[in-house]
Amino acid sequence: MDWRSSWLSREKRALLHTLAALALALVVILAGEALSGLVGNAINATIYFPFYKVKTTLSHLALVAADVALLRATVVETSSRLQFYNEAMEENRRLRALMGFAPPVGFKIVPAEIFGVYGSGMPNTVLINLGERRAVRVNQPVINRDGVAGRVAQVMKEYSVVYLLTEPRCRVAARIKRSREQGIVRFSMSKGMYLDNLPRQGDVVIGDTIITSGLGGIFPEGLVIGTVRSVEWPEREFFYDILIQPAVNFNALDEMYVLVPEY
Repeated sequence: MDWRSSWLSREKRALLHTLAALALALVVILAGEALSGLVGNAINATIYFPFYKVKTTLSHLALVAADVALLRATVVETSSRLQFYNEAMEENRRLRALMGFAPPVGFKIVPAEIFGVYGSGMPNTVLINLGERRAVRVNQPVINRDGVAGRVAQVMKEYSVVYLLTEPRCRVAARIKRSREQGIVRFSMSKGMYLDNLPRQGDVVIGDTIITSGLGGIFPEGLVIGTVRSVEWPEREFFYDILIQPAVNFNALDEMYVLVPEY
């Protein structure tokens, strides 16, 4: 087949397409509204509906995203409330435990909120929200639910500075609860908390409870300080080397209580 026959074939195809288009137009005109509706439906089904479907899907996804954001906010709020309730329950538990503690004769317990904890390596000083207006004075004992925490060192109108037992300047006259042997509780960064001035002939063993002796005029008798965790007898030394495990965890202080005289 040469190029002329190919050209004629193209002309025939074009003519057939034109005739088909004219016939379709004539049928549409003669058929009227019925066929127009069918054509419209066909156009809607093939052209408009896919875009409508995409629009509907996008709107649904936007609603889902809003619901997810609302659920996330609700989860965060619920989690925060749960943490608050758990903390309140823990505080309630601690206060109930403290209710079983009878303050020494002549003292009342005044709750204090901790505003600041200070110290290098080991906390040794705290700031509490009690001061002169609440009858707090220098050298009043400070405790928590576990035992002796320290003493008031400085007092202002609304606040006070407390030396913890981990402050070397805060020493306590103490005794061994079981044997009644006496000594002085001190603290140093190198040794930790220890019982000083107990002669080698004294009666002390690991696990003994150390309590305040009531001597010295600051701490009333019978408050728990800690337990003996090691006992050594250094050569050529007159006194025991006794290390104490404090009853109070000074790295996890929460609430404290000042023992205020009842007068």
